[in-house]
Amino acid sequence: MERLLVIGASGLLGNKLIQLGKDRFEMSGTYKEHAIKSGGMHFLDVSDMRSALKVIDKVKPDCVIDTHALSNLDYCEAHPEEAWRVNVEGSKNVAEACKKQGSKYIFISTDDVFDGKKLRYTEKDKPNPVNYYGKTKLIMEYALSALDMNYIVARTAVLYGTGGLGKSSFATWLIQRLRSKEKVRIVTDQRNNPTLTDNLAEFLFKLYEKDESGLFHITGKESMSRYDFSKEIARAFGLDASLITPITTPELNQIAPRPGNVNLVSEKAERATGLRTLTVREGLSIFKKQVA
Repeated sequence: MERLLVIGASGLLGNKLIQLGKDRFEMSGTYKEHAIKSGGMHFLDVSDMRSALKVIDKVKPDCVIDTHALSNLDYCEAHPEEAWRVNVEGSKNVAEACKKQGSKYIFISTDDVFDGKKLRYTEKDKPNPVNYYGKTKLIMEYALSALDMNYIVARTAVLYGTGGLGKSSFATWLIQRLRSKEKVRIVTDQRNNPTLTDNLAEFLFKLYEKDESGLFHITGKESMSRYDFSKEIARAFGLDASLITPITTPELNQIAPRPGNVNLVSEKAERATGLRTLTVREGLSIFKKQVA
């Protein structure tokens, strides 16, 4: 059985990968702040090259899926040195350890590498990030292309799903607020592709099994505003959508600039895997059964 190591196994995507992969791979994972008390889990500080080399030499994985990131856009904008250390130097440490071990490296990137000025984005479109988080991810993408190793870059967006020990996803946060009858203000002018972690995980496993390499967009099928996504969540869970107030991005006074409309096209990944990306309603139907 092939060995897969998930960097950031306590996070939303990392935890889902561990859950869904255990019947087809020998799964291991790493954590830093949120300890996981189970077999095959290892402490890892990605900013320490020696730590990365030690863990990967111990596990000897056939493939490493790196889900770790400092992903809060406003925090990254306000703390660029820390964002660089975690998102660039940390990822590069893991990638170089993979190269030394001969492991395939799958790097999770973001739709924030684009500026949102086009209607649709394929892998051939030129990135132009407008915030520091997007810049760190793009710099790591470029670093990978220079490392001469076996890798995949998977750009995704607006993850939702069950699991993880850290911060809640947007969908989970919204459900908690609406169930508590709290009013929420949600932007109408930021559009992305909401992505169910289960669907993304299945694509990542299949890309590995088919020995694909290079750049792939993997998101949900539909692009919609965060406000419309919120209304769909309320509909799926039978919650009061009147508690959701539409606002625009300037009203939030966010530190980091946001690209207005980023619609990633996942057709290349669908062709490579034979899998299908999910619509929002399909994804929420699965999510609802898991949350119950």
